[in-house]
Amino acid sequence: MRKDVFAFLIIILLIGGTYLLARDDGNTATVEAPKELGVIQVTGLVERPYNITYDELSKLPSREVEAPLYCVGEPGKVRKNGTWKGVPLRTVIELAKPKSRAYKVALYASDGFTTDLYLDAVREDEDIIIAYEFNGEPITPRIVAPGRWGYKWIKYLTGIELVSYDFTGTWESAGYPDDAYIPDELSPGR
Repeated sequence: MRKDVFAFLIIILLIGGTYLLARDDGNTATVEAPKELGVIQVTGLVERPYNITYDELSKLPSREVEAPLYCVGEPGKVRKNGTWKGVPLRTVIELAKPKSRAYKVALYASDGFTTDLYLDAVREDEDIIIAYEFNGEPITPRIVAPGRWGYKWIKYLTGIELVSYDFTGTWESAGYPDDAYIPDELSPGR
């Protein structure tokens, strides 16, 4: 019986049924990961919150980005390198019409991982994309953030929340740099 309960709990976690907490201006808000796979919620300080399926995402104007993925734990080793295809994150955000108080983009994954990007950086850099293909093969949507460490490249993306406070993600809360820029001397081939 205990094995059945444990297996059930693991399944719930794997399909993204966990609850993620975030704060906004001192008010507690709960962001719930979508119960169904293949949905990204766009919420927070926006005029038009919405959900977008992976299929709908692939129908938006896309771009291809050549970028290597580096892990901060092994700075000289390229984890993945190739062509990422997806939708600029700014496109997905602008469809929701951000409110003027929005400062940061909080990003949530179905496995509980979080990260963040500054809204201004997202608006300025069309190469920050929600990728759904890598080297021509379909992948589960993930953020691709060229020139930044891998902890900004969140995969299993389920939530995009615009906030007005200094949200910090999983690694950023542990003291890693919030901008996550890779110094040129640490990234071979750049």
